[in-house]
Amino acid sequence: MREFRFDTATKRAYLNGKLYFLRGSNITLHRFFEDPLCKRHPWEEAWVRKLLVDGPKQMHWNAFRFCIGPAPEMWFDIADEAGLLIQNEFFIWNGREYFPPYRSEELITQYKEWMRDHWNHPSQAIWDASNETDSAMLREQVIPEVRKLDLSNRPWDNGYAVPMGFDDAVEDHPYLFSALMRPEGNFSMTQLEKMTGAKTTNAGHPSAHAVIANEYGWLWMNRDGTPTLLTEKVYERLLGKDATPQQRFELYAYYLGGLTEFWRAHRNFAGVLHFTWLTCSYPGVKTSDHWRDVEKLELEPNFADWVKESFRPLGVYINFWQPTLKVGETRNYAVMMVNDEGADLRGHLKLEFVDGPSKEIAFELPAHGAYTWQLPLPSPAAAGHTMLRATARVEGRTATISRRKVQVLP
Repeated sequence: MREFRFDTATKRAYLNGKLYFLRGSNITLHRFFEDPLCKRHPWEEAWVRKLLVDGPKQMHWNAFRFCIGPAPEMWFDIADEAGLLIQNEFFIWNGREYFPPYRSEELITQYKEWMRDHWNHPSQAIWDASNETDSAMLREQVIPEVRKLDLSNRPWDNGYAVPMGFDDAVEDHPYLFSALMRPEGNFSMTQLEKMTGAKTTNAGHPSAHAVIANEYGWLWMNRDGTPTLLTEKVYERLLGKDATPQQRFELYAYYLGGLTEFWRAHRNFAGVLHFTWLTCSYPGVKTSDHWRDVEKLELEPNFADWVKESFRPLGVYINFWQPTLKVGETRNYAVMMVNDEGADLRGHLKLEFVDGPSKEIAFELPAHGAYTWQLPLPSPAAAGHTMLRATARVEGRTATISRRKVQVLP
């Protein structure tokens, strides 16, 4: 038994009356059904437990969105046991410009049947009416009619439409790297230094409600390291035409981890859910996932390293993305930290260049708190490639690390 809600006044999520930050990912199971390696894995309990229990614990996740398609009953049973919160999305995806000539009566019937399948599961936390869809019919006719059937009165997400309920949340899909698909488009990680991590208009807009960033990145690659249809031009601009799969894997994980740190550090979102944990991968797909071996559920090592670090409950973000520094250059580095836990944390924060200058301070962060430290540090005295690293240590816990690759110039 549990109670989950959003609050518009604070723009936060609450679990059993306590502040709760969502960290997680997405699963597009019906796309995985298209994958040649899908086989019967979605009905094999050991495989599903590794997907929904072991992997999320490793990644420090507490939530998933089941995106544009229903999941088997067994998946919800396992999610119940694992303590996951599921944003359960109905299978409508039409965008802002077009909505098919659906009849509201038929939609109400189908939404009722879909809700009945799931409303007794404690993992069922958020009803999601659609993906990236703006529909007056859903907002004004369907949701008001069916939400009263849920005796727990769980919140609703309404795609790209503004919410129906006063305390419902909106979804945001801040796909910053999608700008590189256009020759005139521009985005680089250095721009994050002057950005505030605010909700974008790629969401239910205008709205002052709580927000979940449940898709972001636009850096997908197939499991063999080749770009997808949506990212061919992106990687060509980032790395050139002759980049190797390993170079793309390294850049993808590095940038995705940095984006995760960024969205979490600025505290503008009630939840940050990466896209995507499981989907299909074969020539011609538009998105993909991060499995080196999807049948054994072995992650691509760079993703496991960089992105896992970015989702730790004690979050660390260095607001620095410049590719170069000068030898001996001293500057202030803003190191942002967030505490997703309900207890105060105390420890030590160390900012250092690997094999170079360092500075260490004691820190305190209140429960659910956030703070930014301005730490002066000189760059190394010798030219070359190095790593700027911020490490937050709390006694008895694994440290959280934020890293930036940088070249020191003469």
